[in-house]
Amino acid sequence: MIANRLWQYHFGTGLVATANDFGVNGDEPSHPELLDFLANRLIEHDWRLKPIHRLILLSNTYRQSSRSTTTDKAQNLDPENRLVWRFPRRRLAAEELRDAMLAVSGELNLKAGGPSVIVPVDQELVDLLYKPSQWEVTSDEVEHLRRSVYLIAKRNLRLPFMEVFDQPDLQTSCARRESSTHAPQSLELLNGKLSNQLAEVFARRLHYEASATSQDVVTLAFALTASRPPSDREKAIATQFLSENSLREFALAMFNLNAFLYVE
Repeated sequence: MIANRLWQYHFGTGLVATANDFGVNGDEPSHPELLDFLANRLIEHDWRLKPIHRLILLSNTYRQSSRSTTTDKAQNLDPENRLVWRFPRRRLAAEELRDAMLAVSGELNLKAGGPSVIVPVDQELVDLLYKPSQWEVTSDEVEHLRRSVYLIAKRNLRLPFMEVFDQPDLQTSCARRESSTHAPQSLELLNGKLSNQLAEVFARRLHYEASATSQDVVTLAFALTASRPPSDREKAIATQFLSENSLREFALAMFNLNAFLYVE
């Protein structure tokens, strides 16, 4: 089951689609030999996960583009892409998105280990708790910039940013996360406290690390957010945007790019 979960993490759907049910009521594996191979490799490496992650990420299957270059025949024969004839495009999970925004802005605190971190939230959310004093914000503000895996997980108080990007509610087991697309996500990225605070920091980074020209700022911004240079059209649009708007607004716009939000 662990091998299947690892595959599901990278491709969105496991080799067995029903990750919590490997029994007769669950789905059959799409690639049973591959599932056995990954499970055996996991045992051979003493149950260490990093070698399996590396194996998957370096495979030709993972390195495919999500943009199909095949004919309609593949789409007709396998519309759900269970045979993985292209990479299944997926949006970053809530924690991944927060961590990516912190990393791009240069704010990510890479400290490892230690107690859970409690970050500030609106007081009205804290007041809804049975015992509001339980939400005692971590005093060291640098700790608030740590990876999302270190944020405290409380069943009856989800961070608004995490909730809007489909973080599970922690009340029941979640075999596979949903990945929805709706208006509150755009509103959170455009108007939310976290995105605007980090856009301000990202803008300062672009100001100090790029040269004075707008094209250099655009090139660096795409390198940091999309891990690629901008196309000619993207560069022209971004340069025009910068000529009419502040660097902070441009940084905020970069957080809203599909190239930043999705793994393609």
